[in-house]
Amino acid sequence: MRRRPPHRRHCSQSILLVVAAALLAPAALPASASALAVTVTGDDGNPLAVNPAAPPSIRTLRPLVGVGADAGTRYSVAFSDPVSKPAAGAIACQDGATPSSVQLPFRGNGRYTVAVTAFAGTDTGCTLPLGPAASFAFSIAGRVVLGSVPRFVMRDPGHPGRIKPLALPVNADPGSQTREVRFAANAKLRRDGSIRGRSLRAPFKAGSASLRFPAPGSYTVVARDAADGVETPWSAPARIRVVTPFDVTSLRFTDTTGPVFRLLGRAIPGTTGVVRVALARGNGAFQRLGRARVDGAGAFGARFTVRTAGAYRLRVSYRGNDLVTRGEVVRGFRVGTAIVGS
Repeated sequence: MRRRPPHRRHCSQSILLVVAAALLAPAALPASASALAVTVTGDDGNPLAVNPAAPPSIRTLRPLVGVGADAGTRYSVAFSDPVSKPAAGAIACQDGATPSSVQLPFRGNGRYTVAVTAFAGTDTGCTLPLGPAASFAFSIAGRVVLGSVPRFVMRDPGHPGRIKPLALPVNADPGSQTREVRFAANAKLRRDGSIRGRSLRAPFKAGSASLRFPAPGSYTVVARDAADGVETPWSAPARIRVVTPFDVTSLRFTDTTGPVFRLLGRAIPGTTGVVRVALARGNGAFQRLGRARVDGAGAFGARFTVRTAGAYRLRVSYRGNDLVTRGEVVRGFRVGTAIVGS
């Protein structure tokens, strides 16, 4: 067996030592990297440590970024927005004993970067970095989440003109400055999630939006936040079926001479099909008069005969549909002998 010359063995060992040193070098982080710490405002309002290996995602639109270092270190900081433009004014040559904090303006959803360069504490001009800048990143994912209210009764029975607003829960983004909540009946959405065509705006207060629906129907609600003049994407749509109790908004007699009486009524908007009309004398049982068809404006008519003077009750009932709930309306009236005749 031929032996390798001594000088070749020495050369091979030297190469192995150099390779081993090169492999071990990245594992030994510069002292400057371990001396730096960056925090960002979490969604609960408390500082959240930024781990370069696992960048966090937050919903806070205008977060406060904190930077700190060891007392024997100086540092400079640069902030970048999602399109790599400066997100805030840079911090130059800060003493490590004095932590820094900067509130970043909202520049849209995406990745924000905090680049921190460390210098020796004795380098008062920060002219010789201890190593490359350490990059700390986090993402802002602003989004509004709307509550789920699949069905809403827009008023109480017996009060056709008294509309109740819906308090829709809105989970908004911390740090937002304005909030826009839009809704419309039978709405279609654009590609960006906004409502196509005309829509109504709902005011927001204390965690909920106040929606006052003009009529029963199928409504779509979307919302978005904004800060520093930049909006978040529109929320996922909330679908709400708005219904109303059956009611009669007007009821009048078109003749009062009798004994045949005619009346015209108008039902609450959304009433379709037919209503049933019944008559009772005093506190007696109701006797069916028949069915009356409701037209597109909610109007209906009925006719009945009364030959005896006294107090009467008229009942108009409805079976209900997708927009108007089942119900009935009872109105009292009095017939005098002079009106009925003989």
